[in-house]
Amino acid sequence: MSTTALQSVWEMLLSYDLSAANKRWLADHLYEQAKMEEAQPYTIEELNARIDCAEADIAEGRILSRAEASKRMQNYLNK
Repeated sequence: MSTTALQSVWEMLLSYDLSAANKRWLADHLYEQAKMEEAQPYTIEELNARIDCAEADIAEGRILSRAEASKRMQNYLNK
């Protein structure tokens, strides 16, 4: 979108009698949308590297049972 078009949108928004809460709501939603659009998904190489690491952890026994993971989580939450 061109600067001129963005300026028109800005001026249109300013023409409304928006409260500070309305402006904050708009800003928050625009910011969250922009963050989601900028987020980069993992590449195939990154995904494969993560899988390789997980498989190595399993092969070398660096894993927790479901019961042990649950117990640790409960202990963490109860602190």
